[in-house]
Amino acid sequence: MLADTPAQKDRVFLILTGIWLFTALFLFGNPVILDYLHPPKLALLGEENRSDARPYLGILAVLGLACVLGFSRLAKPRFRLPAGLPRWLAWLPAAWLGWQLLSFLQTENQAMSQATVIHFASCLAAFYLGLFVLGRMRLAKLALWGAALGLLLNLADACVEKFGGLERTRISILSQLESGKLNPDLISAKARETTGTVPQEIEKQIAALPPETAAKVRQLPLELVKRMYSTRLFGHMFYPNTLAGVILLLLPVSLALLLGQARWGRLRIALALGLAAVGLACLFWSGSKAGWLIAIVLLGAWFLHLPLSRTLKLSLAGAAMVLGLAGFAVKYADYFDRGATSVGARFGYWRAAAQTAMEEPLLGTGPGTFQLAYKRHRAPGAEPTRLTHNDYLQQASDSGWPGFALYAAFIGGAAWVLARRRLDDPLLIAARLGLLAWALQGCVEFGLYIPALAWPAWLMLGWLLALPPNRFDKSAATE
Repeated sequence: MLADTPAQKDRVFLILTGIWLFTALFLFGNPVILDYLHPPKLALLGEENRSDARPYLGILAVLGLACVLGFSRLAKPRFRLPAGLPRWLAWLPAAWLGWQLLSFLQTENQAMSQATVIHFASCLAAFYLGLFVLGRMRLAKLALWGAALGLLLNLADACVEKFGGLERTRISILSQLESGKLNPDLISAKARETTGTVPQEIEKQIAALPPETAAKVRQLPLELVKRMYSTRLFGHMFYPNTLAGVILLLLPVSLALLLGQARWGRLRIALALGLAAVGLACLFWSGSKAGWLIAIVLLGAWFLHLPLSRTLKLSLAGAAMVLGLAGFAVKYADYFDRGATSVGARFGYWRAAAQTAMEEPLLGTGPGTFQLAYKRHRAPGAEPTRLTHNDYLQQASDSGWPGFALYAAFIGGAAWVLARRRLDDPLLIAARLGLLAWALQGCVEFGLYIPALAWPAWLMLGWLLALPPNRFDKSAATE
């Protein structure tokens, strides 16, 4: 049979986990409250009948099979916590999910909250899978190859976009407008929620079109017009900042996996250099300003792991920070001259989240319902949004201050525990750096609500926390 022996069962478990991670990065790059209620990419073109709910439930079934098989491999006592891990930290995520369920009972929108709570439960399944199962397997890193392959697929798709793909998509939409196949009047009303004016640089390109086509383009929703003329890459993800988050989370791990293949000889070095170059190029082409700043932090943190004198390491880290910030200032000088509109918009989102938390301090408005709360606090003329662009503040708005405290305490506690551990395995160092990037990006984005980001992050977090705090303890076999 396929899994008669313990070794075969472990192999099947690792394959299932790898498939789950790869599929997440291939198919589930949109926020759960969008993709599984009304898919945004198709809704823009008026196609609202297709839903990603069935594939989502299917991949959750794969996660469920991996959990059943993985936990069945544990000897008694099944849920003994790893040595050196504080008990409170291990069970904080369960308390956080419990509070989300309480908030769900009084939600302002049951559909939004149901999709969100199901997703949060899957994140906890990933965390405990890493904590109790993956952390006890000697070959646990094999499952991460699924995430690495998913990253490669996104980078390949982003490169296609860079070298003609975005242009072909724009030409296709214009062609459909000219032929009448795409009627602006029939586009979903949901896609017309965005207010504002077309940016000046885009208006110049529209004005160069034939008058009839230009008139139809101006009838399209503003968000679709911006996407049509954007040069920022997004791969299989929801939008460019999400692609940046995937690169920051998984590029260090993918490089460590490649460099760890000693039997490949010099080929591994060439492949790693090529992957690093493509990954950093796609991060740059994504246009993510927060991604650039977080990459500088990661580079400085990586220098601190080098086997050099303390003074030299600090000097290298400081030089990387200075050069990175100088390049950032030059690259985005025009953006800040124009008023840094996205930064201002985020402050509006955060202000609304804080106001909502003050009004509903105990249970909030319900998991995933910030869109409804924001409508009550949105300034006239401000852009609408469905998410807070801050995973931590969204907990306060959606599930009250207790939800915020539980989530922030878990992420902060995990960061504190992992920061105190001395790691010498390059793969473990890379995973810690990737998780640092994910936690930092959560201050300005919504990676918690995107399966492609959340699932690998929660799995790797549980895996790292399960490893022995003593770096000389190599006993990581399944118990």
